[in-house]
Amino acid sequence: MDWLDLLAVQGTLKSLLQHHSSKASILRRSAFFTVQPSHPYMTTGKTIALTR
Repeated sequence: MDWLDLLAVQGTLKSLLQHHSSKASILRRSAFFTVQPSHPYMTTGKTIALTR
Protein backbone atom coordinates (compact mmCIF):
# COMPACT_ATOMS: atom_id res chain seq x y z
CA MET A 1 0.00 0.00 0.00
CA ASP A 2 1.48 3.32 -0.99
CA TRP A 3 0.56 6.80 0.23
CA LEU A 4 -2.05 7.23 -2.53
CA ASP A 5 -3.95 4.21 -1.23
CA LEU A 6 -3.74 5.58 2.31
CA LEU A 7 -5.11 8.94 1.16
CA ALA A 8 -7.97 7.23 -0.65
CA VAL A 9 -8.88 5.19 2.44
CA GLN A 10 -8.65 8.26 4.67
CA GLY A 11 -10.87 10.25 2.28
CA THR A 12 -13.47 7.48 2.21
CA LEU A 13 -13.55 7.23 6.00
CA LYS A 14 -13.85 11.01 6.33
CA SER A 15 -16.76 11.21 3.88
CA LEU A 16 -18.51 8.32 5.63
CA LEU A 17 -18.14 10.04 8.99
CA GLN A 18 -19.39 13.36 7.61
CA HIS A 19 -22.38 11.64 6.02
CA HIS A 20 -23.19 9.86 9.28
CA SER A 21 -22.88 12.99 11.42
CA SER A 22 -25.02 15.07 9.04
CA LYS A 23 -27.66 12.33 9.10
CA ALA A 24 -27.58 12.32 12.89
CA SER A 25 -27.93 16.10 13.09
CA ILE A 26 -30.90 16.01 10.69
CA LEU A 27 -32.54 13.36 12.88
CA ARG A 28 -31.84 15.42 15.98
CA ARG A 29 -33.32 18.52 14.37
CA SER A 30 -36.47 16.73 13.23
CA ALA A 31 -36.90 15.21 16.70
CA PHE A 32 -36.52 18.69 18.21
CA PHE A 33 -39.13 20.15 15.86
CA THR A 34 -41.63 17.37 16.51
CA VAL A 35 -41.28 17.80 20.28
CA GLN A 36 -41.40 21.60 20.24
CA PRO A 37 -44.86 22.20 18.67
CA SER A 38 -46.57 19.73 20.98
CA HIS A 39 -45.15 21.43 24.09
CA PRO A 40 -47.40 24.57 24.09
CA TYR A 41 -50.49 22.41 23.61
CA MET A 42 -49.54 20.33 26.61
CA THR A 43 -49.05 23.40 28.81
CA THR A 44 -52.31 25.04 27.65
CA GLY A 45 -54.10 21.75 28.26
CA LYS A 46 -52.83 21.76 31.83
CA THR A 47 -53.89 25.37 32.44
CA ILE A 48 -57.38 24.64 31.09
CA ALA A 49 -57.63 21.66 33.43
CA LEU A 50 -56.58 23.85 36.37
CA THR A 51 -59.10 26.63 35.65
CA ARG A 52 -62.12 24.31 35.49
